[in-house]
Amino acid sequence: MKVNGCIYLCFFLLFAACSDKPEPFLESDRIAVRFSLSGIQAEVSTRADGDGTSPLAEGTTLRILAFRRVGTNADLSQDKYIGEGTYKANGDGSLKEVSSLLLPQGTYDFYALTPDLEVNKTGNSYTVSVNHGVDYASSLTAAVTVTEDNPSVLLTALTRHCSRLVFNFLPKYDNIKSVTIHSVALTNMVKAPVVGTLNEPLTVETGNNETAITLTEFTSSAESPLEYSASTIVLPRQAGAFDFKMKVYINSDEETGEKEYSAQLPADLNFSPGYQYIFTVKLRGGKNELELSVAPWGVDYSYDTGDLGGYYTLELTLVEDWKDVPAVDDGGNLGEGNE
Repeated sequence: MKVNGCIYLCFFLLFAACSDKPEPFLESDRIAVRFSLSGIQAEVSTRADGDGTSPLAEGTTLRILAFRRVGTNADLSQDKYIGEGTYKANGDGSLKEVSSLLLPQGTYDFYALTPDLEVNKTGNSYTVSVNHGVDYASSLTAAVTVTEDNPSVLLTALTRHCSRLVFNFLPKYDNIKSVTIHSVALTNMVKAPVVGTLNEPLTVETGNNETAITLTEFTSSAESPLEYSASTIVLPRQAGAFDFKMKVYINSDEETGEKEYSAQLPADLNFSPGYQYIFTVKLRGGKNELELSVAPWGVDYSYDTGDLGGYYTLELTLVEDWKDVPAVDDGGNLGEGNE
């Protein structure tokens, strides 16, 4: 009798101990969450109708992570990671699943990032590694309850964490017959990659400015074959000395006539997240100028007119070498250049 009692007691204790552990959720108990997205912050809410966002381009990838909150506020250093999924933007605000995020019914904080960069999970630290050329943006959609009857989540608009550079070349001499841009570069840019905490601004330091950003692919149109443009995305940059450099052929043989023009940029110039910096080379009669315009990323502008609707513009007169521009002898008529 005592033996049977001991067996019964042991079985009871074992059952009680097991019942204290949370039961794993069955796959059938999980909900396939559906997501939509209002867009990415365009930083133009004072100039545009609506909420100042623009839609993500079709095919843009996203990664979405779900966390269960431990305290009152969202806190990645404490909250419990539950799972993640990857998605593609359809261009109309809806997201198509690549790998679905499946969750038990409950309330979650959703962290979204684009592109679908891998998130390094070390303990309660969640970081991403970002390079130049990556339009990195993220958002937090807090405290959303997901149920079988309501599995849809509208994500908070994404916020950009990088900057955009645009380079334009506008030769207006009547006698310039050909232009070939070999490269445009900015020196002393931030060394990549930069590692940042999920959904926080990227931290960059002036002492890390040791990389050159070079563009070699420029485009022009059939209507304006001598007007070239190129753009790229860069990591934010703190103040510090740096230079603009351009290698170009103007009315000259590509092997013997290459010219390299340079200009020292303001040492206190930052590249801020969510803004675009438009460098425009203009030929004005007897001198050439480099014009720098700064505007929120998302503002439409015409580089042919330089119209940025009153946004910050800085004209930088280039060094003496810029005055030595080859020209075709057409009887002394050099044209009026840009006005």
